[in-house]
Amino acid sequence: MNRATSWLQFRVGEQFHALEAAPVRQILRSPNLLSLPASQRLPCCAGVLAWQGRPLLVLDLGACLLRRPSLSAGDARFLVWTQAQHAGVLAVDEVGGLLRLSATTLTRHWAPARPGLRPPWNAIRGLLHAGAPSLAGPAELEPADPIAVFDVAALWQSCWNLAGERR
Repeated sequence: MNRATSWLQFRVGEQFHALEAAPVRQILRSPNLLSLPASQRLPCCAGVLAWQGRPLLVLDLGACLLRRPSLSAGDARFLVWTQAQHAGVLAVDEVGGLLRLSATTLTRHWAPARPGLRPPWNAIRGLLHAGAPSLAGPAELEPADPIAVFDVAALWQSCWNLAGERR
């Protein structure tokens, strides 16, 4: 980690997480979702979203990470992401702000993920022990629980694979 990076913070259940902000193209609230045929429905698959002329599969991170749907509360947010040739939508309970840290601050607060985590947790790039930036200054951080930082494409793929295994 040798450069400053921005992460988009989000909440699933009571857990706060983040993912690199660059691949996130749009955050939607209450989009029109097309249902999948009954024979293809999975608990973590919320349906299909038409976005800029292409159908994108919507995965519910609450159902994937906690086995409790984010869509059940009715106030979910939908993160549309694209990265290289891949794209998808992740439904989360809440979206927070951007977390921007300098490379120096990041080095002090970053812990790489251990290999061998079970899906979908194997999509974690690392843990950020930074908490939230304090009002005292951009480099000062308030203590908080570690935030799992996910690779968005790996998280989406891992949830999709896990859904297929649970079928």
